[in-house]
Amino acid sequence: MATIIHIIDIGQGNMVLIETASKKMFVFDCNITDDNEDRVLRYVAKQIGEGTQLHAFICSHRDADHIRGVKKLHAIFPVRQIWDSGYSGTTTDTPEYRAYMDLRRQVGSEIKKKKTYKDYGRTRFSYLSAQDDRLPSNANAQGLVIKVEHRNANGDQTLRSAMLTGDSDAQTWRHSVMVDYNKPEVSSTILMAAHHGSLSFFDDPDDEKNYYVSHVQAISPTMTLISVGENNYGHPNETAVRLYRKYSTGSNKGNKVYRTDTKGTMKLTLKDGGGWNLTTNG
Repeated sequence: MATIIHIIDIGQGNMVLIETASKKMFVFDCNITDDNEDRVLRYVAKQIGEGTQLHAFICSHRDADHIRGVKKLHAIFPVRQIWDSGYSGTTTDTPEYRAYMDLRRQVGSEIKKKKTYKDYGRTRFSYLSAQDDRLPSNANAQGLVIKVEHRNANGDQTLRSAMLTGDSDAQTWRHSVMVDYNKPEVSSTILMAAHHGSLSFFDDPDDEKNYYVSHVQAISPTMTLISVGENNYGHPNETAVRLYRKYSTGSNKGNKVYRTDTKGTMKLTLKDGGGWNLTTNG
């Protein structure tokens, strides 16, 4: 069975539906609003069936645009458990945060640690980063970075993969991920751009003259996918898009960077034979 990853168009924010090879369902982040609620929940229901239980809701970090509407999700697709890094975040006095923590207490939680992994049939979740004591003042460095791998039948080789970066930035990668892993371990077929295409993925305050690119060179994605909507932050940053385009090798049709605000929801299929397919509704 294939591993299927849906990067859902929810506007400004992140929401990823993951169907593992063992048919366990996960949602990584969400931003369900009054405006997109019907469309988003209808899409999830069409893909996995209304009432289907989610094995876990995985929260990269507790910013509002990554947890908004989690109770609306739970009402239709019951969440068995919530997984996150255990870091409280810096925006704890918001309705979104209170709703998230209420559900987290209700269904139970599990704190994920970096340098761990778990297999679901031929699908592997590798946690490359989580709460990071080396960067205590950097809130975005405390979130989860997950590599979703589709492996061969023997389980000893990754065929295709997708890197889900949350809001991680250059410091996270330079001082943490790239310290703990070698190039083959971070290499991924598809890269989900960090922080909605923000320049923070490349702009390292430790290097004021040059953008940090060792991580994206090591990932060496075929394509980069950006989850972004109308916003006041300048996302996606033009320089960041240029760098993603430069370091993405390109599909067999020459495509390098897709955005949810222009392509809509994207469905990525990682196949048993080692191939992959990306479809969009935009």
